[in-house]
Amino acid sequence: MKAIIIAAGKGTRLYPLTKNTPKSLLEVGEGLTLLEAQLHSLLENNIRDVVIIIGYRAEQIEAKIKEYESRFKLKTVYNPFYETSNNLISVWMARHYMEGPFITINGDDMFTPLVIENLLRSRHNITMVIDEKDKYDEDDMKVVYSEDLIHEVSKKVELKKANGESVGIIKFSGHGPKIYRTILDEMVRKPENLSVFYLEAVQEIIHKGYPVHYSICKESDWGEIDFHPDLMLIRQYVSKNNLVDKIFHGKNQL
Repeated sequence: MKAIIIAAGKGTRLYPLTKNTPKSLLEVGEGLTLLEAQLHSLLENNIRDVVIIIGYRAEQIEAKIKEYESRFKLKTVYNPFYETSNNLISVWMARHYMEGPFITINGDDMFTPLVIENLLRSRHNITMVIDEKDKYDEDDMKVVYSEDLIHEVSKKVELKKANGESVGIIKFSGHGPKIYRTILDEMVRKPENLSVFYLEAVQEIIHKGYPVHYSICKESDWGEIDFHPDLMLIRQYVSKNNLVDKIFHGKNQL
């Protein structure tokens, strides 16, 4: 299993923290960066083959991951268009690594190893991790699902229709990688898709009749860092649960 982390963006909503630092290298507690927390959760699931899509302040991420080359097979893919395009292009740039089973992960996600563990149990070609909340807002990447299938995924899903939220972690296996690569290649040929989220490709997969399944995680098992309050909540969670100590002194130390 391979993991592809999407981490090319500028993270402008977190300025000034990201003015000179990529979001992946923001500290989430006691010197631990978001990227290191992600690597730990992957390592706990014996995923050591990791591709990181980079762009903004790429050299900082490249320098950081040198510390972990003995524990992982690490590669980077540089997106030179990160300032003028959305993350569909970032994902397309990594298409040559989409052979065999792989997981794509949003670079601003923090998640427990259990999220990945449960996802790996899925035997479907395409499986998204989702959670359920009491209510959703306009900025949530909302989903509509029933009978084991995702029917819609978009921020534009009507609030009253939404019954789940995309976590930003998707597994592709079996025929899934080929389906995904084909859709990505088709979409990047259209200029209007330069500004769309990569999950538009998953919605296109659904439109073409391919099944997209889901794995549900608890709301408390993950967090997304988009705004300053998000980062504060993550840091509180890390401190409360002694997460740094677990990462550096657990069975799979980084």
